[in-house]
Amino acid sequence: MATNTNLVGQASTLTPLPGILQRGLTAVSFFGFLSFVSSVALFLRLAYRLVTWKAKTHARVNQFVILIFNLILADIQQSLAFLLNTQWLRSNSIEVYTPTCWAQGWFVSTGDLASGVFTFAIALHAFFDIVHDFRLNHVTFLISIGGLWIFVYASAIIGIALHPSDFYVRAGAWCWINSKYTNERLWLHYFWVIIAEFGTVIVYTLIVLILRRRIKKSFYTTSATQLRARSAAKLIFAYPIVYIVCTLPLVIARLSTMAGRNVTFLELCVAGSMITSNGWVDVILYTVTRPALLSTTDSSPLDDRTKILDTFRLRPDQQYGVTTTIEARPRDHHIRKGSRGRGLEDGRSKGIHSRDGSQEELVGLQGVKSTTIVQTVVEPLEMMPGRSFDLGSAKSREK
Repeated sequence: MATNTNLVGQASTLTPLPGILQRGLTAVSFFGFLSFVSSVALFLRLAYRLVTWKAKTHARVNQFVILIFNLILADIQQSLAFLLNTQWLRSNSIEVYTPTCWAQGWFVSTGDLASGVFTFAIALHAFFDIVHDFRLNHVTFLISIGGLWIFVYASAIIGIALHPSDFYVRAGAWCWINSKYTNERLWLHYFWVIIAEFGTVIVYTLIVLILRRRIKKSFYTTSATQLRARSAAKLIFAYPIVYIVCTLPLVIARLSTMAGRNVTFLELCVAGSMITSNGWVDVILYTVTRPALLSTTDSSPLDDRTKILDTFRLRPDQQYGVTTTIEARPRDHHIRKGSRGRGLEDGRSKGIHSRDGSQEELVGLQGVKSTTIVQTVVEPLEMMPGRSFDLGSAKSREK
């Protein structure tokens, strides 16, 4: 153990790799490969959807989708950094002052920081969209995206400019910022990552508390919006939990090293496996909680007019099928048959908040007329050959 501890603390080339590091880097490389492949696949899928949708509609893309694009791009860079550990396994050594070592250090710096920055940006965007019904105008939003990337890359470039010869060297189990540059590690990287971690938790906690309060007070006037708010209140906590669980162990390990505590290869490899899993876990998370983003039959989430709540499942447990909600309203709320509308989330609208709504007048047995609103939400289902499913799911309410 003492020998391993001494080796961890050195910044020089390590050859051959200790047995514990060979096994640990194998795990890190596997999860890096998994995150890289899944992130690239999701990136290409969303890109294809956007290109084809844009060609048909020429409409403006939803800001939320653009932010997810940038988060996936950050995850790709982060996973690529840890995927480069395959080179150390192949050569049975971690060689400093090589292009691979420099590239790994660069992608660790930019990928980790960009992932935190855009996770926090998505949280802030969701807060202002859901709570205040506010979004930046298109030009300001694009400038903000560019500013975030400039901040990420500038943080890495500043360190290289200050120490061009030995900024990226072996930092324990892989290449990163030289351990003797503690101030650069803190102020150019971990300070901002920690802000992103705690900021994300705080923002999503506020969103959940506000959603629950609004649900309790019947703030949302349509059943579809109410159900989506309930779904968001249950699912949205997954985002900060995933980010914290994946990133915090490595942050703790590095800060412990800066504080003078000895960290082992095993601790670093476990933490490395978790942080590089951020990519494939994000892919699963957004695919499960935002299925409409990948659907070929529903393009509404891509439209800039779509609100954040509309991108969640109608119910958190809804996997597939058809949901029909029937509501009766007084006769004086007359809307022409077959009309469509979208309810406002601020509770002031009398329209229908649904993907497909129809209204018609029915005459009761006693000659009393009432207006019946039928709301239907259809979630896409890909059928497997030789398999059949029960798609019926209906809920009706009568007044």
